Amino acid sequence: MQTKEIKSLVEFIRESDSLGPFSDLVLFRGQAKQGNLLPGVARKNPKRDTTKEERQILQQLALQGASLLNGAGETELDRLIYAQHYGLKTRLLDWTSNPLAALWFACSDRCEGDVYVYSMEADDLLEKDVYSKDPFVIAKTRVIQPRMNNQRITAQSGWFTLHRYSKTSSSFVALDKNPQARKYLSEYRVPAKFRLSIIHSLDRHGVNASTLFPDIGGLCAHLNWRHRLAL
Repeated sequence: MQTKEIKSLVEFIRESDSLGPFSDLVLFRGQAKQGNLLPGVARKNPKRDTTKEERQILQQLALQGASLLNGAGETELDRLIYAQHYGLKTRLLDWTSNPLAALWFACSDRCEGDVYVYSMEADDLLEKDVYSKDPFVIAKTRVIQPRMNNQRITAQSGWFTLHRYSKTSSSFVALDKNPQARKYLSEYRVPAKFRLSIIHSLDRHGVNASTLFPDIGGLCAHLNWRHRLAL
């Protein structure tokens, strides 16, 4: 997987526009660290099979959060997606169909240093009938399209990869180490010294905390940043 250096928003747009001339679905992910494209539940210890605990957590979420899950959907996958956006560790990894959103998530991370954006030509990985299946027993790691039933998913043009625990390797396998997925990935590195100028360019084009998190929290985060109050 080749790594390309990004120094400006214009440069990134040029690169993202050149992707997938024969692909209908290209997804993007921005993050502070290089590689290790694993979902939250597997990042600390990918060898651990968390399936039993994940099922128990979802059951407790449905019981304890019954009054909070209005509009989340009826299936286990619906609840996984909904809870993912509120911080629950799941076997979902966030992606977006908006390359500028991914670039913002990478450059706005509080970690210092270079940051990374990944693109994935996802047509061959898309699971179209996923809501009728048990998300914990899928045969392969797959791309899934969420229902647009909350403002954050809609604002962020959200997609996900749904990761399986591989019995063969006794682990969750990172996408960048998965031979079936790796060939569809590209990597972009943003050097630390260009991050701030890119964030300002993105804001000028309407990509910021208030547009990606369309609630009072997102607005407050944006105002803190805009008026130089953010730490």
